[in-house]
Amino acid sequence: MYVDGYNLYYGGRGHCGRGTSGWRWLDVRALASMLVEERTNLPGAHVGRVVYCTARVDGADNPSGHADQDVYLKALLATGSVDRIEYGRYVARVKHAPLARPARPPRPSRAHPPGVAADG
Repeated sequence: MYVDGYNLYYGGRGHCGRGTSGWRWLDVRALASMLVEERTNLPGAHVGRVVYCTARVDGADNPSGHADQDVYLKALLATGSVDRIEYGRYVARVKHAPLARPARPPRPSRAHPPGVAADG
């Protein structure tokens, strides 16, 4: 099983709340196993290998974030919560598309055609 660490982190933070302590120490393997076992259309399925995919926080831009991430990644491996960590490269830039436009801070905002309400 492949786990997108970025989406897991921000999804968990959004679900549990930014100030909630402890949620970051989620046992990734246990969660994945529970989700697979609950699927009635996958009888006998199991999680054989967990690969955690992430990008390193830049230590020059965010030293404390880099150190915190290092502790977390080492803990994932040490506890057996994941079998392997695969590193990609995070690129911070705004994507532009027909329905997205630049906004401040640098995150895209949704564009709406003239005369169409934002909720419709």
